[in-house]
Amino acid sequence: NCKAAIFAVKEVFKQIGRELPLMISGTITDASGRTLTGQTAEAFWNSVRHGDLLSIGFNCALGADAMRPHIKTISD
Repeated sequence: NCKAAIFAVKEVFKQIGRELPLMISGTITDASGRTLTGQTAEAFWNSVRHGDLLSIGFNCALGADAMRPHIKTISD
């Protein structure tokens, strides 16, 4: 969904002749470290990194301590 949204927003930017910063947030759903669609944090990053993003992150569905390794993965 994020990948499709990035594409759609970029198309609108072309139409209006202006770009705005894009921020993406995903959700890690459980201790397995996967998103709602089953992607790892790294796979999520790889699927959206083409978007020239201002930021990418994850909401704290598992709490801050449990999220730390996943944030580190995309930070690296």
